[in-house]
Amino acid sequence: MSDNHTAHDSLRRRLAAVACVAPIVQCIRKMRVEGLGDNEIAGLLRHAADELDEGSIRKNGKVNLAA
Repeated sequence: MSDNHTAHDSLRRRLAAVACVAPIVQCIRKMRVEGLGDNEIAGLLRHAADELDEGSIRKNGKVNLAA
């Protein structure tokens, strides 16, 4: 198994532990029902990620939900 695959699996387990994946998948399904293509959905998700300001991320890399 490659290091990239192992890192991806680890990230997937961490996200699942804090129940992040299910709402994201549900949101993507709704966007597809509305007729958005994968490229449009990916663009929207990138834009949303860009909207996070530096104040929402702690120095240790964890998300500060209070920000």
